[in-house]
Amino acid sequence: MTYRSWSDDRQAETGQLEHVSVTRDELFMRKLVDATLMKNKLWAHLSNECEDLRDHAIYVTAYDSQMPTDYGTAIADAALAMCKMSSMYSAEYMLWNGKTFQELELADNSSYTMELAERLLDHYMVRSGTTYEFVYSVLDADRRKVLFFMKEVDL
Repeated sequence: MTYRSWSDDRQAETGQLEHVSVTRDELFMRKLVDATLMKNKLWAHLSNECEDLRDHAIYVTAYDSQMPTDYGTAIADAALAMCKMSSMYSAEYMLWNGKTFQELELADNSSYTMELAERLLDHYMVRSGTTYEFVYSVLDADRRKVLFFMKEVDL
């Protein structure tokens, strides 16, 4: 699969950022996140495509041009500050405190890409009676992490 940069100004692809060989499960997970951190730069996902059922591409643009209104800078700050590595893909949860995102320690043993992909399909997660809304997700392929940015909600 290939990450391709896209220019809204030119309405055209501006180049290939990275080509990686991934499993089908990992491809699914990569297509579901909102953004990807590659080589210490955050890229917002714009669209996905598949050519001839085998050549997959994710079109991305610089995160700062597509960041979410309410949490944009805080997401970038938290994603770029993380440093924990993992040998297998795993989740990290970041909780909104009104100003920034802070890591939330949750007992989580998901380390299979399909489990992470399934979680990316959810809008909410309930743990110990507390409901969290997922507001954004970032894949950090270098650290093998999926960052789930969330806020607590009252139902």
